[in-house]
Amino acid sequence: MPWKRTHRAVAVLVVLAAAALGCRTAAPAAGGAGAAAAGERTFAILAINDVYRIEGVDGGRRGHLARLRTLRARFEERYPDLLLLHAGDALFPSFASRTFDGAQMIDVLNSLDGDAAAFDPRMFATLGNHEFDQDDLADAALLDDRIEESAFWWFASNVRFVSGETGLPLVAGHNLLTRTIVAAGGVRVGLFGLTIDNKHPAYVESFADYAATAREQTAALREAGAEVVVALTHLDQQQDAEILFELQGAGPDLVIGGHDHSKQAAEVDGRWILKADADAVTATVVEVTVPAGGGLPRVAHRWVELDDTLPLDPAVAAQVESWGDLHDRLFCAAANQPPGCLAVEIGRTAVELVAEELEIRRFETNLGNWVADRMLEPFDETGELPEGVPAGLPLVAFVNSGSLRLNQDVAPGPVTRQTIEELFAYPAPLQLIEIDGATLDQVASRAVEGWSGGGWWLQIAGWAFRHDPQAGTATDLTLLTPDGPRPVADDERILAVTQRYLVDPNMGDQDGYDMLGMRQVVAEGPDLKQLVIDALGEAISGGIAPQVEGRICNPVRDELPCLAVGE
Repeated sequence: MPWKRTHRAVAVLVVLAAAALGCRTAAPAAGGAGAAAAGERTFAILAINDVYRIEGVDGGRRGHLARLRTLRARFEERYPDLLLLHAGDALFPSFASRTFDGAQMIDVLNSLDGDAAAFDPRMFATLGNHEFDQDDLADAALLDDRIEESAFWWFASNVRFVSGETGLPLVAGHNLLTRTIVAAGGVRVGLFGLTIDNKHPAYVESFADYAATAREQTAALREAGAEVVVALTHLDQQQDAEILFELQGAGPDLVIGGHDHSKQAAEVDGRWILKADADAVTATVVEVTVPAGGGLPRVAHRWVELDDTLPLDPAVAAQVESWGDLHDRLFCAAANQPPGCLAVEIGRTAVELVAEELEIRRFETNLGNWVADRMLEPFDETGELPEGVPAGLPLVAFVNSGSLRLNQDVAPGPVTRQTIEELFAYPAPLQLIEIDGATLDQVASRAVEGWSGGGWWLQIAGWAFRHDPQAGTATDLTLLTPDGPRPVADDERILAVTQRYLVDPNMGDQDGYDMLGMRQVVAEGPDLKQLVIDALGEAISGGIAPQVEGRICNPVRDELPCLAVGE
């Protein structure tokens, strides 16, 4: 496809790099999306995506859904018919959802209009892949319940649910839509949703093709009178861009997206793709103006930081605190611990541990190094290798950063049980696999693909490589052996420790590491979370002090050491 060869390299990646480094777009003009002319009409959108914490991050100083309520109320003073959009990943995998199955999230989202009891006709969400974390056939009832409990609309435009004995879909809430038209700012706005197909729960029969669905829904909405069509998507940026490039005028006018976790803006032939940071650390504000003479709408956008300069809405803040207190009591009781156990110190760190997503999903970090080092320990120098595996093979480790979901740095001092529980949202049983150097090269290439903060980015131990973000390459693969660094040979046998998700296709899409598989597994190990908890407890009184060592070299950070060596 031409997009992959030209447009993606030029139009998208430049914008993504600026967004990932924290740049903002210009604020909308005072009159909306540019100076308003006679006969023009403007409507506004407030959008979030990938929110896993109702209480925000950094002790509530960033994010927090009570701030989103405040922000919405402020914008509604100017735009009473403001649209609030959530681009997926609402129910899971937050720490609290392990106890409440997403009920806490729906309860708080229902209050974002200021009235928890009333249906909010101007709020729309699309299904994200993590809505399907509970994926057995019987779990369809749970998802259906959460959708029914939502006092707002959901989209499942490309998701076809399995039918039950009655002939009706197992997930069929009264507020679950394929598409709709809503009036805003005097504009008939058409809306539909798209959900990524990397998670296939037993209660989903199929996912329709993204572009075909977008074409079909856009046509139906325009035929029904929509003047502007907005796609609310939970896809990665490349998939969003390919839809717009392929469909051109037959596709939506604007994409409000999620799944990528970092604020992004890209323009494809006059149509915008906009995403905010995960956990409502930022929200996307969009003003869309329909020209009097027709043609593409004008779009002005910016990101608003949800930080402590925005006050918490008192009612929503009280809701969030109530859920937090209940969660603490229930979790601690289940662990046979007294209330407050989540705040108990289980270890210490002498340095700041870097876990914020734009760092740990794009660069080597000290926390990533320390976690990856723990992965080596169950298999390092044990002398008890499985039958048929010779001793002396190089040993490496890698973990996808999407498995390290803290999304905030840890200050020097105590490390609490809650910090580790939030770091590991899922079980992470370790697998020892045997691969060759050529396969490890493929692993490194996948890690650097689409360098925009993807969860497939790796944190590694026992090896190093050189990452060139501009070229999109991983080169100079190096084994960090006791005898010093040396290049990796394509045909040499290597033992690698990773977690089961990256090798078992039955658990999901493997984050794209389809060069790995269960056929390569030669031994199983303990769960990574427990290894981390044990290691923190065993650290000396001063705590851990990991450093960035130069395992993943990057010219953006050329002041750091580099352990990768060339041929």
